[in-house]
Amino acid sequence: MSDTTTIESRLERLEAEIRAELAAHDLASSGEERGDGHHHPAEAATDAEAREGDLRVQLRAAEQLERIRLAREALAAGRYGLCVDCGAPIPERRLEALPDALRCVPCQSRADRRS
Repeated sequence: MSDTTTIESRLERLEAEIRAELAAHDLASSGEERGDGHHHPAEAATDAEAREGDLRVQLRAAEQLERIRLAREALAAGRYGLCVDCGAPIPERRLEALPDALRCVPCQSRADRRS
């Protein structure tokens, strides 16, 4: 497995990317707001969908930032790369693709089905 400095750097880059994407999304969303305060009734549904989409983006970002925080805690405790559910090692290829992965593939699949 990669050394802790490399892993921490990857987690930092991932966090910075998420925060930048979230800021760009927030900026784009604020630019879409109408300034006149007058909306056609048909626009109400579109506005509600846009707000719902914004909430989904924010929720996904918050979930990923939480996984990064937990991955950092596991790294500091010497548990990084071990599945939080079954304790099995998470394959290196999975961690390379998803440095914030907390579960092995079978446990993640089960967790996804429960959600």
